[in-house]
Amino acid sequence: MGMNALDVYTKINIKDYLARPEANFDKEYSEERQKIRQYIRKDDLAAKRDGGVIDWGYLLNAADSF
Repeated sequence: MGMNALDVYTKINIKDYLARPEANFDKEYSEERQKIRQYIRKDDLAAKRDGGVIDWGYLLNAADSF
């Protein structure tokens, strides 16, 4: 079963990823948190690959209503 975006894109997970998005920091987290960081990184890199960016500010504000 895949991850649910509403469980992944929480304020704490977004802020954590943005503070240290590099994969080499993943090993400092639990297995669950590593998977969350990888999920977010995958979306982030896919957006950049397509020439776009993720609006992190919007997601942080929207996370209040999830």
